[in-house]
Amino acid sequence: MSIITTPRPLKRALFALVTLGSTLGAVAATSALDASPVSAARCATAGHAYLTQPGRVIFSGFEGNQQFGVPTVTYAQGTQSFGLGGNGISPGSGVDFFAFDRNTGAQVAFVPGRPAQYYTSTARSNCVVNENGPFFFTLPPGNYRIVANYFPGNNFRLVSDVVANVDVLPAPPPPPPPVCFFDPDQGNVVCI
Repeated sequence: MSIITTPRPLKRALFALVTLGSTLGAVAATSALDASPVSAARCATAGHAYLTQPGRVIFSGFEGNQQFGVPTVTYAQGTQSFGLGGNGISPGSGVDFFAFDRNTGAQVAFVPGRPAQYYTSTARSNCVVNENGPFFFTLPPGNYRIVANYFPGNNFRLVSDVVANVDVLPAPPPPPPPVCFFDPDQGNVVCI
C-alpha cells in the first residue's frame, strides 16, 4: 500500500480555500436570513405631494390617507408665491398636480401658461421631487382644491391625493399715489 503525501505549502493553500469557502457560505446564509421586506424599501419616507409657501409645507397626509385633514390656505390673487413638490416618490416618475373648482367640480388651470395640470420634474434615486416654482395663483377669486397623482416609491401603485384646499381672494387694490406739494420752508417738493 502506498501513501500519497501532499507537500506542506499545497496543504496550507487547500486548507485556506476550504476555510474561505465555508466562511463565505456562512455569510451568505446569514444575509439570506436577515433579509426582510423593510430592507427592500427604496424610499426613506412614505409618498406625499405638497404645496409650499415661503417657510411652510402644506400636505394632507401620506399616500392618500389624509391623516392630517385637508388643509386650507388663502392667497390674494397674483400676490403670493407657491411651489409644488413631493417626497417618497418612485424614482424616475414625477407628480401630476391638478386644480378643481370646489363649487362646480370643473378642472381649472392654476399655473399660468400651463394646461389644466402641472407635471413636475422627476424624482431621482433619493425619491425626492425637487420643488418646482415659484408660481403665483392668478385664478379668479374662489375656492379650489389641489389634487396630485403619483407613484410612491415603496408601494408602486397610483395614488390620487387631495393636497390642499385653496381660497383665492381678490388682489388688494394698488396703494394710492403719493400726495406731493412744494414746501417753501425746505425749498423742495415733499411727498406723503
